[in-house]
Amino acid sequence: MHSLLVCVSALCFCQLFEGAIGNGAVSLCKDCRVNVIYPETGMPPPELPKNHKIVRIINEYKRISREEIEYRDEIRMLKLRSKEFSFIAKVKVGNSTRCSAALVAPSVVITSSTCFLKETPPQIEIIFHGGRTFKVDNIVNADLCPELSLLHLKTPSENSPINLCHGDLPLGINASMIMASPDLSFYARRRTQIISNRACKTTFLEDDSVFVTSNMMCALNSIKPEKCATSPGDSLLIDHQLCGLNIYGFRCFTNALNGDLYVNLAKMQPIISDLIRQLNG
Repeated sequence: MHSLLVCVSALCFCQLFEGAIGNGAVSLCKDCRVNVIYPETGMPPPELPKNHKIVRIINEYKRISREEIEYRDEIRMLKLRSKEFSFIAKVKVGNSTRCSAALVAPSVVITSSTCFLKETPPQIEIIFHGGRTFKVDNIVNADLCPELSLLHLKTPSENSPINLCHGDLPLGINASMIMASPDLSFYARRRTQIISNRACKTTFLEDDSVFVTSNMMCALNSIKPEKCATSPGDSLLIDHQLCGLNIYGFRCFTNALNGDLYVNLAKMQPIISDLIRQLNG
């Protein structure tokens, strides 16, 4: 509808001064180009000054409802997000989609080691947006961070890998939790901050299987448990760089300072980069 108004306005503007031009006045523009709109067929074109040129004739148009415009905008945003987050994958073991993962090299994804029990690479598949599936032929854990797993794909993905963070991540720095639906048809971004690891120790206090180490960092989650939707392997981004990887998912309590534990990829970056180079050849 906006382009329609522009076209009509351009036509009216030129016709408004047609009389002045015809009476010998100076032309306001040289070789004006206008779009002429005819909602009804069979109408003859209007007479335009010689220095005006019709570049397009639109014989018909239709009105678009606000609901349809909003729907088209939503679809466009989903396409943009699917491109922006094309590095995000899901880890499928058998018939179960367990965790998220992130593509850090054409043939390497990283995820949380909690996704696996005793599964071997042939039992694991990596799924990207659109349903494309990749087989895994090798799993490597970082020696200093057994909570992190690197998976080598049998064939490289055409998606763009995400870059790893560099440098220190001070407390209070802003970040984004990235979550995705199991079929990767929906992405969500939650603004957060890096907070003290003490908060995560309180959050996971009753979980004996959780260990908080110096290679981890704590990111603030929602105070409302129903809005805590993070999963193991979810990405933590700062300036569209991968700075953290969710280890255990969420443990949220009402009106509490809930924190999620992430591997501090900025701190682990030299070690992880070496492993990526080895796996990616």
